Amino acid sequence: MKAWLVYTLARLGIFAAALVVLFVVGLPWYWATIGAALIGLLVSYIALPRLREQVTTSLASRRPAPAHDADSDFEDDFVDAEDSDVPAARPVSDADRHADRREHPTD
Repeated sequence: MKAWLVYTLARLGIFAAALVVLFVVGLPWYWATIGAALIGLLVSYIALPRLREQVTTSLASRRPAPAHDADSDFEDDFVDAEDSDVPAARPVSDADRHADRREHPTD
């Protein structure tokens, strides 16, 4: 069975058990529901860490990895320029652009 389904059913079960206990104690339905939600949250946080970890792992594995990002491209260009014997234009970083703007402001 999928981890998220087991986790959801476990949390609903904890909520239902707390709701029944609070009804038996004699609380009005709205206070019993709010209390059961808080109790269910706390108990599931303490009692279900393995299931929560399984759910987050399965969700993370479904997310596709980014094809590329600007930082990796900049680092790759910088390393390639350093490894080469041919003088090449140094890649421009955002920090260099900001420094140029400070030195040569355009009005």
